[in-house]
Amino acid sequence: LFEFVASASLVGIREQAAPTTPGCPGCHTGCHIHTYMLSLVAARRPAPPLAPCPAVCSALRDAPRVLHLDRRIAAPNVVRLPMPAAALDAARAAFDGAIRPHLERNLIEDLEAQPVPCSQLRSAYGNFFVMRGGSSTDESKRHSSDLAWISVDDMPTWEAFRKIFDLSGVADAVRPLVDCDEGIRLYSSFYVVRSRCASANLHVDWGDRVGTNAFTLLAPLEDYSGVDDFQLLYEASAAREAVAGGVGGGDGGLAQYRYRLGEAIVFGSHFYHSTEPGASAGGAAAPHVYLCFTFGSDRASFFEEHIAPTISGYQSRLLVAADGSVRLTELGRHLEAEAARGHPPPCRDAV
Repeated sequence: LFEFVASASLVGIREQAAPTTPGCPGCHTGCHIHTYMLSLVAARRPAPPLAPCPAVCSALRDAPRVLHLDRRIAAPNVVRLPMPAAALDAARAAFDGAIRPHLERNLIEDLEAQPVPCSQLRSAYGNFFVMRGGSSTDESKRHSSDLAWISVDDMPTWEAFRKIFDLSGVADAVRPLVDCDEGIRLYSSFYVVRSRCASANLHVDWGDRVGTNAFTLLAPLEDYSGVDDFQLLYEASAAREAVAGGVGGGDGGLAQYRYRLGEAIVFGSHFYHSTEPGASAGGAAAPHVYLCFTFGSDRASFFEEHIAPTISGYQSRLLVAADGSVRLTELGRHLEAEAARGHPPPCRDAV
C-alpha cells in the first residue's frame, strides 16, 4: 500500500478490503486510519488529527487485533519503522558514557555471583539499573544467553529517554493502531545487551488480549546486518504469505530478521520471536546493543489487566503506568524492602 524510504514498508489494513471498496471494510468514505498513515508515511511527519470514519472499521473493531502490517515480515502485529539518526545518536552517547565502560570491566559476568543478578549504575549521563535476564522466559535455558536489560532508573533519566522516544516519531506512526484516550504512553526505556545465545527460545512479549495496544521497539545502536547469525528469529505465518504474496514455501516455520542501523522492529502480541543462536565478535565486553522502548495505550483499566503483567516483574526497577504515575516493579519493591533491612543492591559509580 505504501512504503517508507530506506526500504521500510508497511502494509495497511486496507489490503483486507474488497476491491470495490475505496476505504476499509467498515466504511465507504475512506478510513481515517488509512488516511492518517498514508499522510504520515508520505511526509515522514505527524499527520493532523482526523475525525473517526462514520462507520466502525471492522478490521479494527474486534479485540485483540491481529493485523499483518509489514509486507516483508510474514508475521502478525509487527512492523519496521525508520529510526532517525538524531534519536540513535542520543541513545548511543548515553550508552557509551554511562554503560560501555562497565561492560568492558566484566559487568554482566560479575552479576552472576550475586543472589539477585542486578546492579545500579550512576553517571553524569544518567542513572541506570542492570538486570541479568539470560533466556528470560525459560528458566531451563537461563544460562544459554547472557542477555541483560539496562533500564532508566530515575525520572531525570526517564525524561531524557522520553525525548529520544519523541525524536523517533514512533508514537505518531502507531497511534492509529492503539486505543487511547489522549495519546501513546511510554512505559519503560532501556537497552538490551547480549553477546551470546546458544539456544533459541521462542516467546511473545505480550498476552493475546493486548493486540496492538502495546508494543516493544528494538533498534540496534550499530549496524549488525552483515552478521550471518545472532539476529532475530520469528515464527512466520503461512496465511500471511498467501495474503501478501510473500516468498517462501508457504508453510510457516522460522524466518530471520536482520537488525539494520536506522531501522526499528516494533511488535505487539502474537509475534513469536527469539534471539538467533550466535555470538558477537567482541565477546561480553563488546555485546550487541539495542535501544528498547515499551509503550502503548493510556487507558488505565486495560493497562492494569493486560499490559502491566508483562512489564511489572523484573525487567526494570521502575516504570510509568498508563495514567502517568511512576511505580516500582515487583523487583523494585523487593529491592526497596531489602534496602530497608540494610541490604541495598550493588551500585557502580561512573568509570
